[in-house]
Amino acid sequence: MKIKFLNNTARNQRFQYNPMYYDERKVRLAQKKKEYAELDSSDLSDERRTEIFRDNIKGEWNRTQYRKSQNHSSNIRVLLLIGAILALGYFIFNGVDEVDTVVKKLW
Repeated sequence: MKIKFLNNTARNQRFQYNPMYYDERKVRLAQKKKEYAELDSSDLSDERRTEIFRDNIKGEWNRTQYRKSQNHSSNIRVLLLIGAILALGYFIFNGVDEVDTVVKKLW
């Protein structure tokens, strides 16, 4: 007679799961290739042409906004660095004794 509950050991469960990797750039590139292949063919409807045109304009708009935000943050960084260099130069040429009076005026 076999007593199963006394000899029960835990075993790992196996699942048939294969992880997938999603590459957004690759999907976008495949979509662009498909659109350009459709544009080369002459059997494209006017609605599809306008849809492709709108997608291109929308993508260009997003790239323009991204460039503007990057330029803005870059300009702010440059201005802060120039301000820091000017303040450092002021303290170097006027001496360290002048630092105390400037800090007291600021606080």
